[in-house]
Amino acid sequence: MKELLVDLIALQNVEIEMYKAQEGLRELPKDISEIESIMSARRKSLDAVDEEIAAYEQKKEPLEAELKENQAILDAADARIKRIKTNKEFLALQREIDLAKKRKADIEEQILTIMDKMEKRSAERERIRVSFETDRVILDERKERIAGQIRELEAVLVEYQGKDKKLRKIVDPSLLSKYDRIKQGKKGLAVVECHDGVCKGCHMHIQPQLFNELVRGDRLIICPSCQRILYVKPSDGEDEE
Repeated sequence: MKELLVDLIALQNVEIEMYKAQEGLRELPKDISEIESIMSARRKSLDAVDEEIAAYEQKKEPLEAELKENQAILDAADARIKRIKTNKEFLALQREIDLAKKRKADIEEQILTIMDKMEKRSAERERIRVSFETDRVILDERKERIAGQIRELEAVLVEYQGKDKKLRKIVDPSLLSKYDRIKQGKKGLAVVECHDGVCKGCHMHIQPQLFNELVRGDRLIICPSCQRILYVKPSDGEDEE
């Protein structure tokens, strides 16, 4: 029985490594998705600031055009004032000039306010851009490392899948059937060591008589508590530990 368990233990070790590789291949892509989500959020922040700056630019353009028209009105008024002959015409023109100057001051104030906001948002954009570029280098490196880990795990999984197939062919069929049935409810751990009468699967003591039978290796021993297949390491192996 001891000889039969050697291949079964080897099979379990291989399948545990396969499970670890499969678990990594399930989790690592989530890390990549998280990185891509962070990068996307950074880009959206930049895009949002760019859109805001563009909106300010759209508001500024018609005001600048109106300011230019208003200045044309003032220039024309300055030219006309030299040709005025009556006081009534002078007062009317002066009123027109005053209104144009008032509007000019109002437009200039609006443009300055917009430009101030644009300047602040541009400074904020530069801060976000610098942070984004710094983070992108770090995140790209992290992403590449994770991609490398995925490639390594894929290669490991292929290797262990090959070993798994070979071992399943040489393990005793009845023992293999029992192993597969037990491991389904034991998170893949169906064969465990029993050390000094203690099952390492459930950490419960087994009866001394049962432990003696296990040491002799005459028959298959199942842990009465957790129903796992038990084995003991050879004495020389224990000495090495």
